[in-house]
Amino acid sequence: MQTDDLLVVGRLGRSVGLLGGLKLSLQSDCLECLVAGAHVYAYTSLSPVHALTIRNYSHDLALIFFDEIASREQARLLSLHTLAMSQEETLKYCHLQEGEFLYCQLLNLEVLDGEEVLGRVASIERLAGTDYLYVQTPKKLFLIPYIDVYILHTDLENRRIYTQHARGLLEQS
Repeated sequence: MQTDDLLVVGRLGRSVGLLGGLKLSLQSDCLECLVAGAHVYAYTSLSPVHALTIRNYSHDLALIFFDEIASREQARLLSLHTLAMSQEETLKYCHLQEGEFLYCQLLNLEVLDGEEVLGRVASIERLAGTDYLYVQTPKKLFLIPYIDVYILHTDLENRRIYTQHARGLLEQS
């Protein structure tokens, strides 16, 4: 399993209790994905990918348990690992509303302002509660806030994001 193909859910922290629980620091908005039976992966840059199945997750306690982990000692081996899920598994549990998208669905989409192609979405980052598209042009990288003032329509089928006033952001960056 390539980690590039996975969507980060969060980071595993210290082990808790005798039954293999781990603290989970969430880095995702899709809590519906953290259900019993969901398949996830734990990894670090220095370790192999561990395939796991969620047994239980408590949002109030930020505590997660896996079918494959039954002791504190086993859980300790996963401390400081990234917890991730495949895009297919995420979409299976995360029910998006009209106009909602996973970050990975927006990557590499062409960004247009009117008829002009400005560039492609290189990455996305949430800053102060607002999602920003990092758009790569042939010459530079610039930001577009993913808000109604700039974003008109996202068309996944044609792999395009239609904007207004984004040309001005490019010129000012």
